[in-house]
Amino acid sequence: MTPLPRTQVGTTGPVVRRADAPVVHRPRLVDRVERALDDGCPVVVEGPPRAGVTTLVEDWADRTRRTVVVVSAGAGDEAVTSAVAVAAAGDPDGRHALLVDDAHLLGAAGSRAVVEFAAHGALVLAGRVPGPDGIDDPVRIGPGDLALDAGETATLVGRAVGVVVAPAVVARATESAAGNAGVLAAASGLLAAEDRPPVDVSARFRRATDRAAAQWVEATLDDPGLRDFAERAATAAHAPADLVRHLTGVTDLVAPYRAAAAAGLGAAGFGAAGFGGDDQTDAFTWHPAVAAALRRAAARRDPEGVRVRAEQAVAWSLEHEATVPAIDAAVQLGDLDVLSDVLVRNWTRITGPGAPAVARILDPIQPRRAADHPVVLAAIARAEAAADRHHARASRVNAAVLPAIAARTSGLPAHELPFLAAVDAQARRIAGDDRGARRAAATVGRALAVLDGDGRTELAPRLPYVLQQVAATALMDGDTEGALATLAGIEPAPGPDGPLQQAAVDGLTAFVHALAGEVDVARRLLEAGDALDVPTGVLASAVVALEDGDPDRVTGLLRRIDPLFGAFEHWPIVLALRARATTISGRVPPADQLAMHDAEVQRFRLRSAATGVAARLLARSRIRLQLAAGQLRQAERSLDALGPVRAWTAAEHVALALARDEPDRALRVVTAVSVRSGYEARTSAVLVLFRAVALRRTGDVLGAVASFREALDLFERHGMRGELLTPPRDDVLQLVEAADDPRGRAYLEPLLGLRSVMPGPDVAVTLSGRESVVLGLLAEPLSLPEVAAELHVSVNTVKTQVRSVYRKLGVSGRREAVEQAHGLGLLGR
Repeated sequence: MTPLPRTQVGTTGPVVRRADAPVVHRPRLVDRVERALDDGCPVVVEGPPRAGVTTLVEDWADRTRRTVVVVSAGAGDEAVTSAVAVAAAGDPDGRHALLVDDAHLLGAAGSRAVVEFAAHGALVLAGRVPGPDGIDDPVRIGPGDLALDAGETATLVGRAVGVVVAPAVVARATESAAGNAGVLAAASGLLAAEDRPPVDVSARFRRATDRAAAQWVEATLDDPGLRDFAERAATAAHAPADLVRHLTGVTDLVAPYRAAAAAGLGAAGFGAAGFGGDDQTDAFTWHPAVAAALRRAAARRDPEGVRVRAEQAVAWSLEHEATVPAIDAAVQLGDLDVLSDVLVRNWTRITGPGAPAVARILDPIQPRRAADHPVVLAAIARAEAAADRHHARASRVNAAVLPAIAARTSGLPAHELPFLAAVDAQARRIAGDDRGARRAAATVGRALAVLDGDGRTELAPRLPYVLQQVAATALMDGDTEGALATLAGIEPAPGPDGPLQQAAVDGLTAFVHALAGEVDVARRLLEAGDALDVPTGVLASAVVALEDGDPDRVTGLLRRIDPLFGAFEHWPIVLALRARATTISGRVPPADQLAMHDAEVQRFRLRSAATGVAARLLARSRIRLQLAAGQLRQAERSLDALGPVRAWTAAEHVALALARDEPDRALRVVTAVSVRSGYEARTSAVLVLFRAVALRRTGDVLGAVASFREALDLFERHGMRGELLTPPRDDVLQLVEAADDPRGRAYLEPLLGLRSVMPGPDVAVTLSGRESVVLGLLAEPLSLPEVAAELHVSVNTVKTQVRSVYRKLGVSGRREAVEQAHGLGLLGR
């Protein structure tokens, strides 16, 4: 839309000018202003200084088809009255509009004139406060509406650096500045002034945002009283109201909080009682970049006062069990010993729902600086994982935990050794060091055995976490009974941490039972408590949903923990469960699903290694996808890489034999495997079910029926039924008919709309017509350009089709593709 001239009224009368180009066009808000005026509603645009108010209204004024009369209330009531007269005169069609900027400066006469005009004319008010009383039913555009989102910030930054910038690159800086348009525009200008290549844009823009926020605070915070209050109150960005009273000496926080919100320093978040009510625990949240600017300014003026306030905030927060303010103040204090103590005391809570806030607070701490503080390093790694940020950084920091702990274990007080050893065990599991994790868990056991009464009292708040790591390490080794025995001995600490610890214990216990096939036990645990509030509880619920034949619920649950908040060692289990849910839903072709699965594995490996039970589940999922895609040779190679047949790979070996229509071989595998420790109920049920399938294929119907009924007994005993989808569907249907057992029909009925996991003997690689033609030409001595010429398409099109053929065949090269195609009968001999 071509910008139109508009009239500006000043002290000397109306003149015509064009506005400067807006910082960023806000089409959604501009359209909202225009629609409101078309509907006969006045518009009030309010926000703090330099936060995009003027930018928005000028943007609208340049794009509207109306004749806009612009006046600043700062020019005085006489200028406002004159502008009202100009806007009202000669406007029979109602196409004039009056824009009053700096409306918070309106005097009495100007306010009366504006209110009278609003009754019949198109009015837009812009300023720091809502504007004069007496304007009926205005459409309000407030600070939240004015805040830039990551996409709009990316546009600004892209203009500054000269390349297209993805919103994810600037998301953290945008969040830190609460979308303040003035700060983000200034930061973009600082980035442009660097005149550097567009590399490391995310980190550079975050630094520029911090500088721009400091400049914005200095330029706009001109009230000395509010500045003093803000610098004291921002000692902890998420400080409860009582802590703020303690730091500032101000009893009634309503007025200063309102002033701070109006100045754009943060957001009011009063409880249900509202301003002046009793529930003001989380009364105000300072915008992160603004809080950092206030702290730096205070440190320049009064460093000793800042240190004293930080110490006071730490002490108060620990006494009142306020986790985030305690960590925040400890970081501001800069004493890593104090921070370690704070983190240890709040360990249960740093990986819960408050983890994103903790991750932001710990951001300034460089891992190299914390090399002698393993608890700080471990907290950074957990918080980064919990907030879904910096996968690679979380992995690097986690790796740094191991030498830091090794350097600290000698000479530790007896009550500290079990906790550090537990942190070590978790870090080693994440790093893929199974043997080291076992050693660390054994160290925990030895340290607990010699701990005296005083030591146990000191360790008590952290003992549930310590024992959970011992149990998780046992689970890693497939020792279900050991894991459950350890979990059964955990007693949550009294106090606010108790419910979260109980939820964590219940979640992990339910998860172990669910994996083992004891689904009814898992259901009871999930229904009885708050296990769904922790990652392992969500995983247990996903396993139960698979047993119920509800893949959509599985997908929804896994989306809540993708990647797992505070438990990123479990990512292989997430992918394994998602793979099964996607397979049985039947919505994605197996070859495409296998490609997506492999891509996700590569992405998540940036975070941590796959080890123990999780690695087994991941390997089995890939083999099952290869089988479903008809890639039998690749599945066989994958099984060979896992070593000889064991209880946990027997189902895949049997499925491969059945896919090749070799029931005798399948029967030999089942017979040869003895079920040992591990997930006994599930493994037993699946192997007995596969034995029934193999016996039916060999013609032993009576033996097949007996085995099938034995499998149904196990399903009934433990609450399983989803494993009926594991063998080929036709085999299971025929077993149900042959056995004539009502349990079989009842268990299978809810699963009839789903696809089986393992393929039948008719499994095949399915190529499209064009892919088959391309495959045939690949077998000829033709180059890709020659193939393209033969098909009358571009070389790029041929390359795309070749990649699709390779993916479906599960190969990576032309020669291997031709050999595989000959083996599958896809090419003539």
